[in-house]
Amino acid sequence: MTQTSEKKEQYLSIGAEATLEKRKILGKNIVVKTRVVKGYRNPLLDAPLRRERTSHEAKMLHAVKKWGVTTPTIYLVEPHTSTIYMEYVDAPRLKHVLLDTKIKNTEKMRLCNELGKIIAIFHKHHLIHGDLTTSNVLVRRNKNFKNKKTINELVMIDFGLSTYSHKIEDEAVDLVNLKKTFTATHSTLNEGWGEIQKGYLENGGEKKVLKQMSEVESRIRYA
Repeated sequence: MTQTSEKKEQYLSIGAEATLEKRKILGKNIVVKTRVVKGYRNPLLDAPLRRERTSHEAKMLHAVKKWGVTTPTIYLVEPHTSTIYMEYVDAPRLKHVLLDTKIKNTEKMRLCNELGKIIAIFHKHHLIHGDLTTSNVLVRRNKNFKNKKTINELVMIDFGLSTYSHKIEDEAVDLVNLKKTFTATHSTLNEGWGEIQKGYLENGGEKKVLKQMSEVESRIRYA
């Protein structure tokens, strides 16, 4: 695919773990995510670790679709180059939508509620996202076939740190990490975190996880 396809690169992100490129292949925009070589690691360990994490992330992106969560469609996985070719979602990040003063507060609260519901789905299936932030959620305009109206749909991305766990502690930590970044980034969105919790409980999230959050936060506070 990389040798025979039309290639026009545009870096979307260059991170410590991976690069994200926007490419046009056969007339279609796609995202190419490649895990970078870690020079400090033994090459005999680094290559298989990057292959494993690439395959794992692809499996996670595909798995959550079966649960009704929207993620970018995967077109190709190349474990030997630690690369995932996936759908390019032309949409802003939730972070920027929630910071946009032109967007109504009622819509922002709806999106926060929807995010809570998605996290509840993850936890019901014992998936820990590992990097829940409003930067790892896209907001795409999408046609709702039930009422034939166009609505904002959340698209979840970046499952590179995701794991499976049956521990309430891990689910609580997942939410604590989101709360820390959410309250810091969206401090003026007073009801936002409350709507995330509300959506979480409405869609099967357990109260004991929210209770465990308080315990986790208290340990962090006094550590």
